[in-house]
Amino acid sequence: MRAYERIVEVLGDEADAESREWVRRKYTIRVRVAGVAAFALFVMIMGMSGTPWFAISTFILLPLMIVAVFFGVFMRGSVNKGLTRLIDDDCDPLLCARRTLALLEKDKKNADPRSGLFSYAYALRWQGKWNEAAKLMRALEDDADPQGQFLYHNLLAYCAWDKRDLKGLTAEVKALKELPAEGLSKDAASHIAEHVALRDMLSKELNGKPSKAAAGYLQVADDPKALPAHRVLFSLKAAGCLADPAERHARLAYVAEHGGTTWCMAEARKRLEKESRKGLGAPAGTAS
Repeated sequence: MRAYERIVEVLGDEADAESREWVRRKYTIRVRVAGVAAFALFVMIMGMSGTPWFAISTFILLPLMIVAVFFGVFMRGSVNKGLTRLIDDDCDPLLCARRTLALLEKDKKNADPRSGLFSYAYALRWQGKWNEAAKLMRALEDDADPQGQFLYHNLLAYCAWDKRDLKGLTAEVKALKELPAEGLSKDAASHIAEHVALRDMLSKELNGKPSKAAAGYLQVADDPKALPAHRVLFSLKAAGCLADPAERHARLAYVAEHGGTTWCMAEARKRLEKESRKGLGAPAGTAS
């Protein structure tokens, strides 16, 4: 089943008009313009070559090849990178999910169903819709392709960490390590190592070593090279481990201001309101 069809069937989510228009402007129109340009360039080259029979024999195949390569690699790739930046740089998984869904609808014949499901589920994860993300990815749990199983366990590992589910995260790490390496993408090992590090930090947090967990979270949150979304997420995680009220408040205030449409923003605001009710808000002169 294609990714868009499964999303509609499992979650009932459908592309909205605004996102469809965005896909039309950013993808469809550019694809058509590039196709005309590629075809015109081919005709010009064949006309200059002085070999009409060669031109006729390849009149259909070569233009299609050029267009397919250009569209498949450059055009869709550039749109996908733009969607990824909506989460990484803009902290806006809600908009990312909407536009991803519209792109999957438009390009549903060519889009890889596994990657499409993961992309949409990943945006759901960042919105805090962990159950919906897991439900959507369940189709890949017993996938014959190891990469499909990797995407399933990779997504569930992120969700388990978000929810502070150490048992679940440990189980997902075990499942990831048991997958055959030869059937996985080149970056699979680095993702597994990331989950191991997250598990270790969560273990410290839940097993009486919050200061050590906070140190690990803050190392990521304060890294100048860290993506904005990661700074928000790890700042929230650190806030849950900090003993000093003022430092904790500052971290939560940062997440509440910069969290965008991520679940982190809503969670930070909820914690700030709770602390305010308890009289543990920011010290005088500190922005809230």
